[in-house]
Amino acid sequence: MTTAFIPIIPESTAAALDQPTGTALGLPGRAYFDAGFYESERKSIFAAGWMTVGFASQVPKPGDVAPISIAGWELVIVRGRDGGIQVFHNVCRHRGMKVVGKACNARTLACPYHYWTYGLDGKLLATPAIGGPSEAAAPGIDPAQLSLVPVASGVWFDFVFVNIDGDAPPLEQHLKPVKERIEASFDLSQVKPGEGGRNGTRGYPVNWKVVLEGSIEDYHLPFVHKAFNHSKDYHTEDGGPVYAGFSSKRGLDEAAKRYGALDKAGVTLPAFPAMKQSGIAETVVLFIYPNAVLSCTPTYVSTSFMIPEGPEHTTYVSQTNFVGDGATDPAYKHLREDNAAFWNEVFNEDDGIWKTIQHMSHVREELGLPTRFSPHWERALHAFQKYVAGRLQAAQGEGAH
Repeated sequence: MTTAFIPIIPESTAAALDQPTGTALGLPGRAYFDAGFYESERKSIFAAGWMTVGFASQVPKPGDVAPISIAGWELVIVRGRDGGIQVFHNVCRHRGMKVVGKACNARTLACPYHYWTYGLDGKLLATPAIGGPSEAAAPGIDPAQLSLVPVASGVWFDFVFVNIDGDAPPLEQHLKPVKERIEASFDLSQVKPGEGGRNGTRGYPVNWKVVLEGSIEDYHLPFVHKAFNHSKDYHTEDGGPVYAGFSSKRGLDEAAKRYGALDKAGVTLPAFPAMKQSGIAETVVLFIYPNAVLSCTPTYVSTSFMIPEGPEHTTYVSQTNFVGDGATDPAYKHLREDNAAFWNEVFNEDDGIWKTIQHMSHVREELGLPTRFSPHWERALHAFQKYVAGRLQAAQGEGAH
């Protein structure tokens, strides 16, 4: 008996989404909880293109290693003796045990099950007692053929990217639109990580798209967040298949207040020199598909990424880089701490909304209720949903043949 092919994204859903933003209908409720939908995303979105899996600053020294479980894959980020970063599947070539269980600094990577040992370059160095007591060799076991499996990877501005299936275009080519947009307004060489800001990890019992969509528009700001009003100068950033986002411009003092970089005495975190000179502050927030966020403000640049951990659980990881002396000068310590408190409050305010949105995805799926978009505030959100649908449609088209 032949089983009929059931599309994850039916043509009617894709057609309703592929309309002008004001009349388009959003992804169905099941997109946020259905195991089959999530599995399609794993293969057609997270494995099939460049995905962010960590920060280079997580492994600052040679020998630093950091395991990451993301979208069903077990990976390990390794800073080699030469200072370069590689990513491997965190799977021992013997019995499939996870090799690295926690972040550490190591000379070698030893599997805890039978102690097969790998170099930082992934090469298999030792197979103790494989052939019997004190016999470190055995017929058919060729260490040269049993290295850790590498993953295509690259680094840009602290983001560590991987391409699981190895078929994506070169990372430099993929990120060209992002770099061109950011470099037109921000000199990222002037920032460095500092304590404070949006640093840390938060877990949410929600689908990864709920987290991204909750951050990709300013429409909700004054209704959910006490610290924000609607932006009078607001523009959608459209990076085609690579990114979506938004930007705005305002006076430097106003921007410092809006983004938690101004104290009661009027002291602000250092700003980018060009913006300080002009007095006009620009903010650009780009959502680099599928799971990275680059938030550039006049005084700091935050990098974040989402870790999908199943259809209804996501971990959000953030780090903040401050302009110039803002990263380390003790004179700005209170502002860095205030900025951390500012963003912690913002995320706390999002928490309940996101949990309810996740619950309601089940309700609206049962009722068959579509979502809608604001044509002013949510064009980037609409673009993101079209990206998701497009990737899944392309994959299911291949699967139907």
